[in-house]
Parts: sequence; C-alpha cells; structure tokens
Amino acid sequence: MTKIILPGAWELTATNPTYKLSVIYVPTTWRQVANSLAQQRARLQGKSYRAVPVYSLEPLVVGSFPKIIKTLRNGWQKDNVPWLLATETTGLSDLSDLGNLIKDWLIEEFSSLDDVESQLANLNNDDWQWENSQTYELLHPQNKVETSNLYQAIPDYLAEKFLQKPTVYFGVDEQYELTFYRVVSLQGAELMSWPPSEVTVTKGKETTETAYISFVIEFVLQTVPWREKSIVYHHLSIRRWLTKPLKVPYPGVKAHIGDNRRWLDGQRQPFCFIPLMINRYGREVKWPQAINNLLSLNDSQLPDANNFVSNPNHNWSGVNTIPSGIQAAIAYTSKLGEPPCFAGISPQDLASLDQAIEAHLPVQRVGEAERVTGNIFIFWPLEKPKQKIVPLLADEDIQSPQPKKAKKSDNPNHSHTPMLRPKLAAPAVFREAKNPLRTILILWETPQCRNALIAEICQLLYLSPTKVENIYQGSYGSLCIKTQHVGDLTQDLEIQHFSEARKTYQQQRPNLLVERINQITAFLPQTKELSGALIEIRPKPRISEADPKLAWRIGAMKAGYFNQHIHRITTENYAEKLKKSGLEPVKRAVSDLLRQFGILPDTPLINPKKDGIDPDVWLTCFYVLRRTRKTNAENIPKTVVLMIRVNPITATVELTTPDLFKEQGWIPYPVGLAHLLDEDWDSNSYDESNEELDDEQKRKEQTKEQRLINKFVAECLQECLNTPITDNKPPRVLFMAEALNARKILNWLQNQNLLTNDPLQALKQYLSQEQINRLWVVRLRIADTGEVPVAIVKDSSGSRTSGVYRWQGVCDDGERSLYLSVRKALYTERGTTILQKNQSRLDNGSRQAGRARILEIALIHHPEIKGDKLAHFIHSLRSRWPYFANDVSLPLPFPFAIKAKEYAISTKDPVESSISDDSNF
Repeated sequence: MTKIILPGAWELTATNPTYKLSVIYVPTTWRQVANSLAQQRARLQGKSYRAVPVYSLEPLVVGSFPKIIKTLRNGWQKDNVPWLLATETTGLSDLSDLGNLIKDWLIEEFSSLDDVESQLANLNNDDWQWENSQTYELLHPQNKVETSNLYQAIPDYLAEKFLQKPTVYFGVDEQYELTFYRVVSLQGAELMSWPPSEVTVTKGKETTETAYISFVIEFVLQTVPWREKSIVYHHLSIRRWLTKPLKVPYPGVKAHIGDNRRWLDGQRQPFCFIPLMINRYGREVKWPQAINNLLSLNDSQLPDANNFVSNPNHNWSGVNTIPSGIQAAIAYTSKLGEPPCFAGISPQDLASLDQAIEAHLPVQRVGEAERVTGNIFIFWPLEKPKQKIVPLLADEDIQSPQPKKAKKSDNPNHSHTPMLRPKLAAPAVFREAKNPLRTILILWETPQCRNALIAEICQLLYLSPTKVENIYQGSYGSLCIKTQHVGDLTQDLEIQHFSEARKTYQQQRPNLLVERINQITAFLPQTKELSGALIEIRPKPRISEADPKLAWRIGAMKAGYFNQHIHRITTENYAEKLKKSGLEPVKRAVSDLLRQFGILPDTPLINPKKDGIDPDVWLTCFYVLRRTRKTNAENIPKTVVLMIRVNPITATVELTTPDLFKEQGWIPYPVGLAHLLDEDWDSNSYDESNEELDDEQKRKEQTKEQRLINKFVAECLQECLNTPITDNKPPRVLFMAEALNARKILNWLQNQNLLTNDPLQALKQYLSQEQINRLWVVRLRIADTGEVPVAIVKDSSGSRTSGVYRWQGVCDDGERSLYLSVRKALYTERGTTILQKNQSRLDNGSRQAGRARILEIALIHHPEIKGDKLAHFIHSLRSRWPYFANDVSLPLPFPFAIKAKEYAISTKDPVESSISDDSNF
C-alpha cells in the first residue's frame, strides 16, 4: 500500500472570524529625543548606525503588556507609522507607566552619554495614548496592511482558541496530561506546558537522573508557492530546564518568567510566560533596570538575579495546581554546558498534538502527500570486508603485527561515510586537478594526536613512509606530511575583565586576534601552493571571546594553508583507548580538510540507468554569504553571493562570485575559498537591525543589487549552458536556490511572485529560448526555520518514513504540486538509540528523537522531464554528499556553498552565538 503523510498544515473553517486591533503611535517629542540620543552615541563611538535601537526596547514593552501582537520599528522614524498593535486594551486607558518604562530604558541604553536624564525631563508620560480600535476579518483582508497583520493575528486567534481547552494528552495510551500556557512572542504564537514534566535519563549502565522539560507548541502562518491564501503550520518541540547553579555567560542568558499579573500596571491577567534576559556586566548579573523599576512601581518583584542563577527553578508550581505568582526558569542552550537529556520529540508526540489540534480548533488540514515511486538505491554501496587493512602508523608500538580476520567495523572501506573509505578517497585525492592537495602540515601539541592523524591519512590514502623525509608514497600518488609543535599559539587570548580594560570582551577581541594572526603567519613554514593544515587546539575557553580558533582560521589561510581543527586527544598512548576516544574526531578532521579542497569521489555523480537522467547536467546552486563593509564606489555595502557548480562526470567542483566571474569566470573551489578571506566583511552584516536607510533609499539600493545579481546568475548559467560536459552535446543545467537564503536577492523566488509573475523573466532577458529550454530551476526550503510543515504518517501513529512525497491539494492550480523530501534516520539514530514508535519523549530522555528533516521542493521550471522524476532526483542528491554518513538537509552541491562561510570571516566578527532554544524544525 502506498504510504501517505499528513502535513501539519491547516486552514480556518470558522465562519467569518474577526480580530480587533488598537494602535499606539510614538509621540513626536519622544521620537525626536530618542533619535537625538542615538545620534549623539553614534558620534561618540564613531559608528554609522544612528537609528533608535528599538530592538532592545521591544522585548521589555511586549513582556510588560502581553496583548501586543506586532511592532513596527519604523514607528520610531516616521509620523504616520504606528509602533505597537494590540488585540486588547482592557483596563489600560492610562499609559503613564509606559512612559516611565521607556524613560528607564533610554537611561540604561544610553548610559555612555552624559545628562541623559536632563534630556528626558520635559517628556510627558501623558503623551502616550491609544488610537481608535478597528475590527478586521481574518479571512478577507482588504489591503496589504491587513494581510501583513494576519501573520500575527491568525496564530494569536488559534492560540486563544486552544487555551479554551488547555489540557492535552500525550503518549500512545494518552497517559500524560499536560496543561499549556501562553508564551509572549512576536513570531507566531507560542504555548508551553507547565509545570515541567519529569523525564528519566540513564547515564551509563546504572546511573539514572531526572530531567525537567516542557513541551512547546507554535502556530505560524506561512505562504506557499502557487497558493494565494496563507496556511497555518504547527510545530512541537521541548524546552529542557536547568536545575543546577549556572555561571552566566557573556552577554547574558534568557529566562522565562511566568506571572499572572500584567507588568505594565499590576492588574491580574491569565498566567503566561515572558522571556527576559539576565544581563551580565563583568562579574555581575542583573535584570533589565527598566523592568525592575516597573515592577517596583506596581508592588511586585523579580527574584534576585544572583540567587536565581544559583537556583534556577524559582517557585515552580506543583502538578495539578494552578500556577500563580512569579515563577522563573532557564532553558538549556548549547552555551550552558551538558544537556540534561536529549533534545526533540518523537513522532508519537507529534501525532498526539496533531489529534489535539483537530479536536480543539476550527481548522481543516490542507491536502495530503502521496509517495512518489522511483528507484531507491545506495549510490556508494558498502563492500563486504575480506581481510583487514592494517593502518600504517607512525608509532610502531600501536601497529598490529599481522593481518587478522576482519570485522565489519575494522574495515575502513565499510564506513558509512563514503569519503572515509580508502577505495573512494585515495583515487579522488590524487586524480589530476588544477589545485591538488600535495602537502599537509600537522600542528600538534600531544604526540598521540600527531600519530593518530598521520595514521588516519596513511590509512585513508593508502600511503607508506619513504626514505625521503616527510614524503609518503602509495599506489595512487605521494603526499608530503610535515609535523610541527604548535607551541603556545593555541593558548586563549588574553581577555581582561571589564574593570581592568574598560572594554567589553568583544571590544578587546579584534586587536588580540590581529596580534595572534601575525604570530601565526610568521610561525608557519612558507608554502608556494595551497596546502592543508590540521591543528590540534585546546578545549573551548570559559570566556568564548578568548577562543583563538578564528585567529588560526585566518592566520593559517593567509599563510596558504586551508585548515581544520581538532580538539586535544586526552588519552593515554594505548591503541584501544585511542581508537575508542580519539578515532572519530581524527577521521572527521582529515575528511573535513579534504572537503575544503572540493574533493569528491572519483566516480560520476549521476547514474543514468538508475536515476533515469542523462548525466550531461551541470549541478549548480546559488547561495548568499554576507555583506561587505561600505567600500564600493557608491559607498554602499554589497552582498557577496556564491555560485557553485559540479561536473557530474568528472566530479570537479568550481566556485565563482560576481567579482571573480568578471575577471576569471569559474575557478577551482579551493581558490575561491581563499579569495573569500580577502573580502572586507562588515562585522554587522548578519544583523538586519543595523540598517539605517530610509525605505525609498533602501528600495533603490535593493533593486539595483537585485538587477546586478540577476545578471550575474544569468551569465553563470549561460556559461554552463555553453560548456559541454561530454561529446560537445549541449548540456542541461540544474539550478537550485534555498528560499530563506536567496529570496531577498532573487526576489522572483518569493511566493507572491511565483503566483503572479513569470518567475524566469529576470533570466530571459539574458538567455535565449533554446537555453531556457535546457534549464531546470528548483527552489528549496528547509525545515529549520519552521517554514516547512511537519509530517505525520497516515493511519500509523508514531511511524517514521522516508522518500519524496507529492503534496496535492495545496496549490491553487490543480496541475501544480509541491514535493516534500523526507530523509531516513541517520545511522546514529537507528534501532535502540532512538525513541520507538510507541514512545513519547516523556518515556525516555536517554534516546534521540529520530525526527525526519523535511525539505520542501518547488519545481519552478522543468522542461522535458516529469516533475516526479526531477523531485526524486533532487531528493537523491541529499544522500550524495559524501562527507557525512547518510544525507543532509540540502542536496549536493549546497554543502560546499554553506561551508564556504568558514572563510567569509573577519577579526571584527562577534563570537558565534550558540544560544538557541531547543527545536525540531
């Protein structure tokens, strides 16, 4: 029987549902003072960003009055734009406390300026007023403004309906009863179970611990290709709560504060949760001063910050009790140490929520997805081991005296990761290439790590030492392996406490990085060609800004070495201990270095018999990296985009950018990576809040940039269409882009433009019709951001599946379908390591969730190939990335583009934040 999956996608069935919105405008005098303070600070600090930093105010205001569903930051720039939109104003006719809150925020935000309070003295709290409310229809918006408001209004409407019956039963026998409460959010609507549920976690063979978790439900409104009306997606995840004392990392940590009092005026309200940062200043931790003052005004108080982080389960309510008073908790993030249990929920949990939605809400499911038939085959099949291949180790004491009968795990050619198999890796590394890998430099601190790396390289590439120093020879070629002690250059950067340096950790970091980079480039041996380096680094420091890893990435590359880092192997020099504790990181370090050289297995990437596709197809993808500093002729930052192409016959990888294409066209992948390091990157290019352009100027700049990049994309595709792969036969080109990454630049990929315009119009002015007929255009969307629906196997609650599914009944045009690519569980997630079909996360915290990573496939243009066949091929390209066991979120060649970010870096970049809530998108 053909499997069917039910997408977690819904549309309203209620009769004429409405919502009422009231708005608040920023008073003119307040806007003028705030903008003046922002400009004063910009001049003092020499920064170009002069806009009011509303992004730091919004969480405080929204938390103080949870019925706010939307904010418009332009409200602090323009007269006719509202700032706050709320669904309820009951009991809030007096907004004087809002004025006090904003004054306190201004004082704290602009503390570096003198006499801030005197500039606020003439601001009148009575200026803040509600404007007249209006009622709108959820199903029939009248204009773009109303349509835009639906993205908060509809999830808010569903959350309120859900809370009319807030109890949900989870588990195959509905044995777990959970009650949900609202979490204040400006992104969709969020509900969280409370009090936390206890989950048993087994550590080792006998030790058991208890973890505390809450389930989190999110409703979000999403647009879909070729569909006019948006639909509602639901997502389920868990939050894992800390119960042990915490050392707060810089710059702070987010807490969830539950309360049944409205912070703005102290009035009673339904119990809900407000996310709030605990900020760290040097060695002190503090709540935002504006919130502390506001609660003091209304005879309430947050727990003492220092006491709370020492005991982060503040006043949790008991099971079957109605929560009241201030309760507080801190969710685990990857920056806060060892997780209390595995992340994620099971397919059974997802099915429980799906059933509850059908029972609780006035909605109906949008379509079903039927499995597409096609050849399922392993592209790089495993071979049955015959005899053990003995690794050639530098340390003879570890060497086995003679071959033994092999176990599967002993044979490297039986690795589930293709590029860890010598029979694939060795010929690939030594085949003819424009930029071959000839030298690897091992920078070691412990001899165990050095020896293990040499052993892995020799085993993977069939190499043996020769009489010539540092030269290793094998049946496919030779390699120079140099070794050098790393000295003290992997020590932490000398970050000082704020009280000593008078600078934040991040402000100190760039100069320390530059100093270390100079030391590294002077220390490394000179190389005339691009080479590889494997660097043994120390564990991550407690102060993340002191981590020297970025200095090594930049310094080694400046010296001509692509570099991969491996943490110190802290094991004694025994073969078995080394194998168990150190081998996997060693293997991964060596293979990741090969990946940076763009090395793929020396076999064609398309199997014409099994794929049913002619191999004369360039595999290309588009990827937006980041913005540069304002250095071009128009003093406008430019966005650097990549195009990657792979020749599926020769398995060669090439890269280009707009600047590179003008001068050199397509160039070898490693040469392109090295070029990225020379760009003058904007340290704030990941933070959209730093945009200071007005709407008209921004639109003009964006339109010009879009036009230039469309031309670049068209020229890249044209060059591919004119470059035969075999026998002078005109090739096809598969062009792929990921929606969230690309749609601001390639705006013809946006859902609204796919619905109303000819999506290829931007390319047709550069390409002939004959070329357009040889072009396949595919837009992908990954599940990580919640823009792809979850999937439940129909009539088999808790089951898992894999394959590509045609989602019918979702597009307005009956001839169009979306496709959902569902990956199978990874090898590390199979069998007893994952939650079983009938298990809830509440049954076991010691097993992985084993949730599928779903990819949405929209076939925009595919002449002379059926949609099912092309979608199946895209799905199969997810498992043709040879550097991990099994497949990845985005198909080959996307991982090459994404990993290019490792070299799109600068010393002024902030430390990568790893703070993120648990999720399963």
